[in-house]
Amino acid sequence: MAAPCYKTPTDASPVTERTSGPPPVGLDLDALLTALRLHRVTVLAFAILVVAAAATVTALTPRQYRAVALIRLMPRAGQEVEVDAVVKHDDGGYMEARERARTQLQIIQSRGIREETLKRYAAMGHDEMGSGEAGLQELANALTVAPREDTELVEVGVLHASPEQAAILANLVTEVYATTNLESRTDAARNTSGWISSQEGTTKAELDAASAKVMAFKTLHDVADIEEKVDGISARMEALQRAAGEATTRRVMLESQYAEHRRLLARGDAAVLAGMFDDAGLQTMARERALIVTEAADVLSRYGEAHPDHQRAVARIKRVEDLIAEEVKRNVEAERSEIEALQRQEAQVAAEMEAVKVDLLEKQRLQGEYQVLKESEDRARGLLRSLGERSAEVSLQARTQLNDVRIIDPAIPPTSPATPNWKLNLAVALMVGLGGGVGLALLRFRLNATYLTTADLARSLPVPLLGVILRLKGQSAPSATALYGFERPRSRMAECFRGIRAIIQTMPARAPCRRIVVTSTLPEEGKSFASVGIAVAFAQLGQRVLLVDADLRLPRLHVLFDTHESPGLTDMRLDGDPSSGVRPTKVERLHLLPCGTRVEFPNEFLAAPATEDVLAALSKDYDVIVIDTPPAGLLTDCLAVARRADGVILIVRRDKAARAQVERVFHGLEAADANVLGAVLNDVPLDRDDAGYGSRYYDESARSKRPDPAA
Repeated sequence: MAAPCYKTPTDASPVTERTSGPPPVGLDLDALLTALRLHRVTVLAFAILVVAAAATVTALTPRQYRAVALIRLMPRAGQEVEVDAVVKHDDGGYMEARERARTQLQIIQSRGIREETLKRYAAMGHDEMGSGEAGLQELANALTVAPREDTELVEVGVLHASPEQAAILANLVTEVYATTNLESRTDAARNTSGWISSQEGTTKAELDAASAKVMAFKTLHDVADIEEKVDGISARMEALQRAAGEATTRRVMLESQYAEHRRLLARGDAAVLAGMFDDAGLQTMARERALIVTEAADVLSRYGEAHPDHQRAVARIKRVEDLIAEEVKRNVEAERSEIEALQRQEAQVAAEMEAVKVDLLEKQRLQGEYQVLKESEDRARGLLRSLGERSAEVSLQARTQLNDVRIIDPAIPPTSPATPNWKLNLAVALMVGLGGGVGLALLRFRLNATYLTTADLARSLPVPLLGVILRLKGQSAPSATALYGFERPRSRMAECFRGIRAIIQTMPARAPCRRIVVTSTLPEEGKSFASVGIAVAFAQLGQRVLLVDADLRLPRLHVLFDTHESPGLTDMRLDGDPSSGVRPTKVERLHLLPCGTRVEFPNEFLAAPATEDVLAALSKDYDVIVIDTPPAGLLTDCLAVARRADGVILIVRRDKAARAQVERVFHGLEAADANVLGAVLNDVPLDRDDAGYGSRYYDESARSKRPDPAA
């Protein structure tokens, strides 16, 4: 057995992993558009159904009218009398206003307001709301209270079957709330005034007691002004501290100086010490000594040491130096006396400081006790003053009865119902219907296990998509349907087969005669029709084509060409004449070899070497042999012929065979060493856009109805 000349590449190019069943979970835009196009009727039907249901429910829903009254909540109302009040715009003011507004909204919907509203409503002669808990609940369901964004305005709405009754109820709710709010504010002011009065009496008694304690303290300790006494003692203490510091500093300096002077005196440096004292007598003596020394030196230089004048000068110098020494000793003794005096002064100042310190601590203790008593008195006096001011304000507010609720717009009977909202209901129903329809279409698309688009087929099988065969409408005769492309060579159907032919021509063949097997997965997928179309396309190219009916169980080609099924393929093998069963067709250069006489074992017949010999003999006279075989998904007859052919074309009818079945057939052909050239998707509907696009290039009319171009 010769190996096929063309195989799908496995090493050079990777093959996408194939999976059976529905398409991958991810849904791209193309798949979404395909699902919508295929199931557009489902989408429209579901949307129409939802809209119709919404319209029916809306039509059957009782009409309800909503009347709205507008009120204003004034947070500063009633505080106009506070002349000295300052409105604060701090961080907490906004939140406090929001909390107050929310509280008032809850009060408007409270049970007390509803009870008073129903009482007044019944007094006006209206009793349809009922009484008791049922009426309260009905009013609660009909009442809506909502603020207007970024304003002090509040909308109070009531829903009722009668527009007039809705307006009456809305106005009653606002009136009851305004009256209740005013009474609450007035009662609160009166209660506050009474409480303030009682607090004033208590505070006055506390102030009197505190003042009495202050006076008793002053009398007991004989302090008219304790703070002044404390300040005086503190000043005395500061003066003593300065004096002690100065005395200590002077003493330390004198002690150092005295020690140095005693050292020089012990060494006999009286002359040096004389210059260190600020003493006028010592300075005079030092000048006199200097003059005598000068004179003695002059006499010595003139007359020598033995001269009487020099002797007298030396005696005078000795006498002056003795005087200087005596004066220096006296000054040193004076320094010692001054040091002792400073020490006595330090001791006296220290003793005085101790006494002042004791007195200061005592006065400070008394000052602390006095301050506590004084603060208690001042606090009581301040509280009494504040209570008096607040009492005046509250009294004035109670008299003015300012309300912080203003009715801006009373409710008026509405002219149109609030519910049901036709436009909103239908718009929502349309959106829900379209969304649900799209979801249903996607669900159907997902649950469909067959091939619906060329993209599905291309993703599932790792072989080329050779083309598509369009769906034919209005064709009843089998022969007319099979030769549609021949009868209408400028039609879209003919162009489909030409496209398939062009792709097949690009694939190599093992011999001058190309053998092509056409099969399918299940019956009625159009393999016979495709076989005829492909054979006609090659014949129109000028090639000699033989169409062989190898479906020995349910042959169809003789029916499509309106001829006899025998003699045919089986008869040729039996009588040995290769041309006995071949007969011409109305298509030029296209011949038909029917199945022939039925045999008992078709599979064994096709697998026998004699059948291969017949096909080999016929290959000498034809360029292309197209072999129609039974469905490969049901029978193995196709495998017997497919491995001897140049390639197999797998016909897949749209929305017919399951993906898993088609993939099993493909794997079976591969396992039988058959060369699968590609797949063709049959029965593809022509889109409206495709029908309009390029319509000038196609002509669906038959040959006899088209004008002769040469005329």
